[in-house]
Amino acid sequence: MNISIINKTKSLFILILLALSLSPILESHPWGGLVIDRDGNIYFTFICPIDDDNNHYACVWKITPNNNINHVLRARRSPSDIILSRNLEREIFAAERSGQSPNHNNALWKIALQSNQILIPATSNQTQLHIQSISVNKAQEIYFTKDSDIFFRDSLNQITKINTPDFERINLTAWGPDEDLYIMSGDDIYIYDGVDYKLLASNLKKQNPEDIPFSGANIFFDMVVDEYKNVYLAYYGNREVIKISPDGIATTILKSEKPWSPHGIDIFNGEIYVLESTIGGGNWWKFWEEDPGIIPRIRKISADGTINTIYSFKSD
Repeated sequence: MNISIINKTKSLFILILLALSLSPILESHPWGGLVIDRDGNIYFTFICPIDDDNNHYACVWKITPNNNINHVLRARRSPSDIILSRNLEREIFAAERSGQSPNHNNALWKIALQSNQILIPATSNQTQLHIQSISVNKAQEIYFTKDSDIFFRDSLNQITKINTPDFERINLTAWGPDEDLYIMSGDDIYIYDGVDYKLLASNLKKQNPEDIPFSGANIFFDMVVDEYKNVYLAYYGNREVIKISPDGIATTILKSEKPWSPHGIDIFNGEIYVLESTIGGGNWWKFWEEDPGIIPRIRKISADGTINTIYSFKSD
């Protein structure tokens, strides 16, 4: 399907943010993420085409280098969320959470060109897999988090709880170039080398951001680390992308104009790709009748700082 013909705004997309704005699981970026594979294909999470008004399924969407778009994975139950991640080999993984709390079903997929592979079948056993943040290494061993704890699942599916400092809730994890694990606990970032933890940056969240999209949305949605160990954060709550240098200096490299806010980020060939979306202004239960409102776009920050929109949803 070509980008120019994906023209079903009033029946295709709804962001789960409005439904989750009063829920604590919003802190764990329950929907969100953008990743890029080794061939330059872009994957991002957003709602599936809506079959009826009562069921909303998360989807993984793929944009190829020649600007074709289609969804490559659909959650199996409603309501549902999908978090994307990739390893240093740029293999793509999708962590699916579906059903109602506290009995969520969690599953882990590997996105493949021919057919997707289920790595961990759906389970409601939160000690076996919990969808809060997740990182998969080159050996396809899995680190996942639950509240302030980190768990390691090895190739034999044995689960080990990792010793950690006195962390707050862990909302984001990402791989560094040396396969160190970067961890966002609260609004602090740590680097874990398999033995020790090093604090990189702290107090990154603004207490009362002027550009917050809506009450309760002061959150970081996604994180990526480049080959030079710079960290990039999609700060949804202040409509900005933050770059943190290896010595812990934070600077803003992108400001999203209203009504856009960033909730996905990755780096490919030295360029930064940012997934953004809008927030609708109509009553949410009549949302599609009143205002297309919630739509995605992807922008690219080139090495020279030039910012271009490479995908923007257009309705008829």
